[in-house]
Amino acid sequence: MRRMINTVDTCRRFEGDVMKPFEHSILDSYPEPYIMFVFSKDSQDGGHINYANQAALEALQLNKNSIGKSIEEVFLHPEQIIQGCRKAISTSEHETLEHVSITHHDIVFESVKFAPISSESGVQYCGMILDTPYTSDKMMTDDRMVESIFMSSPNATLVQSVDGEVFKINPAFTEMFGWKDYEVIGHTISLFPSGYEKEYEEIVRQLRKQDVYLIPKTKRVHKDGTVKDVSICYMNIYNHRRERTAVARLYIDISKQILFHEKYLAQRNSFQLITENMKDLVVIADFSGKVLYASPSHLEITGFSADTYLNRNVFRHIYSEDRRKVFKQIQNMVHAGRSAKAEIRYKHASKGFIWIELIASPLYEGKAPYKKFVIVGRDITDRKHAEQALQESERKYRLILEKTSDFIVTFNQSGDVNFVSPSLKTWLNHSSVTNMYAFMTDYVVRDDFKLLYEITRSVFETKEAEQIAFTLEKNQKNYTFDAVLTPLISNEYNSYEEDMILLIARDITKRLEDEHVSMQLEKMSTVGQLAAGIAHELRNPLTSVKGFIRMINDEVEDPLLQNYLDIIGGELDSIERIADEFMDLAKPHVVKLSETELHDIVDGCVRLFEGTAFLKGINMEVEYIDEQEIILNCQKSALKRVFINIMKNAMEAMEEGGDLKIQVELRDHFVELRFIDSGKGIKEERLKYIGEPFYSTKEKGIGLGLMMSRKIVREHGGKLTIESEYLKGTTIRIILPLAKAPSGLIPIRS
Repeated sequence: MRRMINTVDTCRRFEGDVMKPFEHSILDSYPEPYIMFVFSKDSQDGGHINYANQAALEALQLNKNSIGKSIEEVFLHPEQIIQGCRKAISTSEHETLEHVSITHHDIVFESVKFAPISSESGVQYCGMILDTPYTSDKMMTDDRMVESIFMSSPNATLVQSVDGEVFKINPAFTEMFGWKDYEVIGHTISLFPSGYEKEYEEIVRQLRKQDVYLIPKTKRVHKDGTVKDVSICYMNIYNHRRERTAVARLYIDISKQILFHEKYLAQRNSFQLITENMKDLVVIADFSGKVLYASPSHLEITGFSADTYLNRNVFRHIYSEDRRKVFKQIQNMVHAGRSAKAEIRYKHASKGFIWIELIASPLYEGKAPYKKFVIVGRDITDRKHAEQALQESERKYRLILEKTSDFIVTFNQSGDVNFVSPSLKTWLNHSSVTNMYAFMTDYVVRDDFKLLYEITRSVFETKEAEQIAFTLEKNQKNYTFDAVLTPLISNEYNSYEEDMILLIARDITKRLEDEHVSMQLEKMSTVGQLAAGIAHELRNPLTSVKGFIRMINDEVEDPLLQNYLDIIGGELDSIERIADEFMDLAKPHVVKLSETELHDIVDGCVRLFEGTAFLKGINMEVEYIDEQEIILNCQKSALKRVFINIMKNAMEAMEEGGDLKIQVELRDHFVELRFIDSGKGIKEERLKYIGEPFYSTKEKGIGLGLMMSRKIVREHGGKLTIESEYLKGTTIRIILPLAKAPSGLIPIRS
């Protein structure tokens, strides 16, 4: 006879009278047939089948349609079952029936055990466990058949006389306890561990009153001294005169069942401890959405107690726009048998809706199709708010990156570029940058390339930011940039795949030009103050010296001496001219502008130098690219002075003759004049100093002519620039605004 495992002891408590999923799965896997009945507390009805595991359905030859039916509809002797259940429920103790036919007359169970199950609702539960069945008719009496069954039985069996002498054991007994038949037959043997004397006395007492006595759980000793957990059935054996002649013991090793049961209890307690104390939400629901279980953590996370959710639809708490998405994912989960994940808005008692990240999984209760699913959810409201703030921040920073005029590039140690700002792409005529080192080779001027490359490598090595100014060349024009190189290091806080550098460069060309102009103005102011002092000090002695020279010249008749006096007078005139220039530079000018035709000014200047050009062998040519009237709002004498100074310098640079070309060209609302000579030009290292006060390439020059010319052009709202190549010539460009646009041109007004 098999041992009856006390199955229902593992499921004595239900949350809201709902069987927990792990309890359901454990009962399904038990080998013993187990059935649960439900009775109404207030009614004396016969009760109904609430649950039956697979072993019970097979043993009783029933199908799942029997679940839910009344006891009278299914069982052969329903009054015995109802009476056994009612008695167990009323006494809260186990009740046992022996040799009971359940659904068929020819199938008899050695014992049937009824165990009450506690409940807090308006119904009562009782579990029924069935032991080993046997066929009641056609009992075999053939000794050889009985011997064969005895020897091949998987249950360890020992037969002994009433005096305790062993006269039969089967191989299963030898395998379980280690004793051979020749070691025990004809002898008495005790398998009781120490301290089990009272159990022996109880066995003797029970066998005197009844033929069969079952001990569901006890211990016996192996031959080697180890103790085994066993279930034992003691049966009296009688002779034909109904005299008790022997006792048979049937042993079943229940060590694995006990271990399994202990693991189950530990697992059940662990699961219950986890679900009752975990911070995440746990919900078990059927596929209609009805909540069968809700964890206590709901109160802390949603503000609603777990009881609020029981027997209500779980979807009603989900934000309306998210319900369809979740329902669709759960449908897909059912068909595929896999978990589904979603982020939804879930109702809160006081905060409106909070964000929940949930994972829904089908609940295994045997074979598919699944009838329930479990949801585990986590509050991610703070994370969603942080993500939204991050997205907004990223959007703003992206907008800044797209709109900034600074050049922004990120690249790795190999130079491979990860990001290029739109401003740099526009500067490169909408071409992209794929490798930073290739870009440096193509655009960074040679003098700055090595320093920029070394600083880049240093940033990668030291992981410290560096600042540098460098020059880029594009279309034969230089642009100066101020740049910061910042390392982007991959660490536990940043998820960069590799170390990179963030380069932010700002074009400071215009700023440097403005600073240069500011310095020039400051220099001019200083020079003006100096010139005022010098001119003032020179004028009085010059006047006296020149007066005495004239008086001496009138009295002297010697031609040689008069020649010397004329030379002295000429030099004094030069000194006076320089003093006049100082005074012009020092005093503020009130420029009186009037509309003047540019051709008249240029032609007048050309006529002044025709004779000089002829004598020096200089070919002078004037080219009006646009034969239209060009009106300037200017001070004619001042512009004439500028043009004369430029033409004079050009002719002085062509000592052995050459070409002087003057070009006049309209450009929108400006006019450009170009004075191009074929003189000796200016060396590159000296060109940047041209126009500085007191700097001149001429032996007797004082460096104020070009400075004054720039001042006059700037006062007219124009610009003067110098381009020169040594031994090839010089080009001076003057750009001036038009007073009114010529025909076909519309001036741009600010």
